[in-house]
Amino acid sequence: MSVKRKSNWYIYFIAFGITIAFVAVAVWQLWDYLCPKKTESVGITENGELADDFKPTTAHNFVMLSMLSDAPSDNPELFTIISYNAVANEVCFIPLPVGLSVELNGRTLSNIYFAQGGEAVVKAVEEAVGVKCESFVEMDREAFVSLVTAFGNVEYNVGKTTIINDGNTVETINSGVQMFTAEKLFGYIMKADFSDELTRLNSVSDILSELVNQNFRNLDSSILDVYFNMIIGDNDTNITDEMYKSRKAALLNTVEYGNAPAGYYIPYGEYTEDGGFRIAENSIISIKQRTGLM
Repeated sequence: MSVKRKSNWYIYFIAFGITIAFVAVAVWQLWDYLCPKKTESVGITENGELADDFKPTTAHNFVMLSMLSDAPSDNPELFTIISYNAVANEVCFIPLPVGLSVELNGRTLSNIYFAQGGEAVVKAVEEAVGVKCESFVEMDREAFVSLVTAFGNVEYNVGKTTIINDGNTVETINSGVQMFTAEKLFGYIMKADFSDELTRLNSVSDILSELVNQNFRNLDSSILDVYFNMIIGDNDTNITDEMYKSRKAALLNTVEYGNAPAGYYIPYGEYTEDGGFRIAENSIISIKQRTGLM
């Protein structure tokens, strides 16, 4: 007598369903890879304007490290922490002394950049200052001049007559109110012969603050996009499109409601016997307050 076997059709049905699910997931991932979704700016309307109901929060704040060099093949010479407080509509420039003592075998920030790149410099600054930098950008003269040319000139009251020695050219910047083009501004912050480093840091930060305060009112959504593309263009940076779009509305909010948003803070401390500079603990606390960490 023959025995009739039970049908296992449900097992095949389940296996078929699992297979279809795996195929669907694979196709979905492949589609996202081939046709990535466009990242939308939070708080921005379809026509690129600031949404009426947008409210900036601390999530829109950021701290970045700016590095500036003369030529693409040169190490950066000017290191500045730039802090943006979206809630208070404030931008703070915090220039770092040349001899900043870092915990990487006593090397300077320039040497660290040459050996290990921007990420290593950020790590060294974070260890020395105690402030986490979300991003960094290293620009050379050409990129900086192009950006400032697009941004606008700055009228600045020079404290005392200063000599700019830029290789084969020497230019005298007289005291009093002067109009700075992008080229002149680069020479002033990178090549000027200041009497001491404190004067240099104050002068550099003051004129950069004035650059922002005198030109930020002219910005709109499309111009911000242009500046962003110029910043990430051919420069060494880890700034992403997502970082920008998540803060774009906050930046437009500062343009609309901010009043002279830029200022600066000069770290203080003491010079060590080897020529380094160690920031005082109280100054580190002040830096953390300026960057919204305290």
